[in-house]
Amino acid sequence: MSEEKQETKPQSSPNWVTRFRNSVFADKAGSVMKMAAKISSVLVCILVALLFFLLFYYKQMILSWSKEFVNQFGYVALFFLTWASDVIIQPIPADFFVFGSTFGGASMIRTALVAGSSSALGGSTGYFLGKLFGPWRFRRIFGSKVLRAGSNLFKNHGGLAIFVAGITPIPYSAVCWIGGIYNMSLSSVIINSVISRTLRYLVVGWLTLYVDANFLGQ
Repeated sequence: MSEEKQETKPQSSPNWVTRFRNSVFADKAGSVMKMAAKISSVLVCILVALLFFLLFYYKQMILSWSKEFVNQFGYVALFFLTWASDVIIQPIPADFFVFGSTFGGASMIRTALVAGSSSALGGSTGYFLGKLFGPWRFRRIFGSKVLRAGSNLFKNHGGLAIFVAGITPIPYSAVCWIGGIYNMSLSSVIINSVISRTLRYLVVGWLTLYVDANFLGQ
């Protein structure tokens, strides 16, 4: 009996996003990073839903507070608050300060540039904190799995890890800390942070103006 030959279709190679995702979340350590990203996403969704609820019923009051914040404190306060939120590893993102500034009448582009540069400074500060704390202190606080996941992330992707963390729910502050622990290039941290965080805040600012104009009315 002659054997039937089966034709196999060549499999297309996955794109860089798929390869990045698979390598980050491939092992048990990566599952911790995946869980952190999920928790961050859920918290952001809850906060956004709460924000929409408050805007729907208390738009004028929030608008008044936002304008007062912009008029009294301006970009200096935005810079400091964004820096502080990205130095500390915590779940609430700086996007809400960007939203408040843009909603209060600040320039969308200037807000994104100020917040982006401040966030990059915060990430760089976290980088030096990672160097100062070292792997064993970080491991005691956050666990060995998170540290191992970060090690694999930088080993496989280098600066791309900072860029992706800067625009996705992957905890940006934690990734910068781990970059310092494993002596990643500081220039790579700064460049990838400035680009990714500025792009992210431009999107946040544009969405703020779009939602206000199309869903919240004048």
